[in-house]
Amino acid sequence: MSIQLPLGIGLRDDASFDNFISGANAEAVSAVQRSARNGGGDPIIYLWGGDGVGKTHLLQAACHQASAQGEAAAYIPLAQAGELSPAMLEGLEQIALVCIDDIQAIAAQPAWEAALFHLYNRLRDSGTRCIIAGNAAPAGLGLRLPDLVSRLAWGLVLHLAALDDEGLLAALQLRARNRGLDMPEEVAQFLLRRHSRDMPLLFTLLDRLDHASLAAQRRLTIPFVKDVVG
Repeated sequence: MSIQLPLGIGLRDDASFDNFISGANAEAVSAVQRSARNGGGDPIIYLWGGDGVGKTHLLQAACHQASAQGEAAAYIPLAQAGELSPAMLEGLEQIALVCIDDIQAIAAQPAWEAALFHLYNRLRDSGTRCIIAGNAAPAGLGLRLPDLVSRLAWGLVLHLAALDDEGLLAALQLRARNRGLDMPEEVAQFLLRRHSRDMPLLFTLLDRLDHASLAAQRRLTIPFVKDVVG
């Protein structure tokens, strides 16, 4: 089961390891998979990288995997910390897997930093697996609590790199196939040349193309894509 969180926080149904293109991040993806499947390795992992490299996808895929094994898992998006309370971290050491996203969002917030520091210590003591993600290495997050920075660096720290052209192409085509769309390579390359190379934005374009293709009963061709997204 997954722990129920307030405000409708949930997992994306499509977040899985099967539809994640690793590219140069095979080591990081493998470590997260081992943690999700309780297959050994360091019990606490810190992932960092820029926007669109797949941090959220991996954390949610890990929660799905743990839940599929009958384990309790919690996904906590700290980007929504303004709508949440640090008190929600109490008791998480009693479950199997805790995934904390966007830790940079609570930098310089003393109550949140202290709550995370104490949670980290409880997780270490209980053996609960934990995966934390942020947009920078621990020392670059802007955290004011030195002990929290040092705790984040204690475990396995892994950098997620952006996909290269080949990886972006593969990810776009895989996403299209999972939606039942046939995206020829020339169409995928056209999108990469003409539009943002940011993966979330590319997936948003793909959503538009999917709806337009279904409505018009048209295949994805370069002329059709030009008509829809320019």
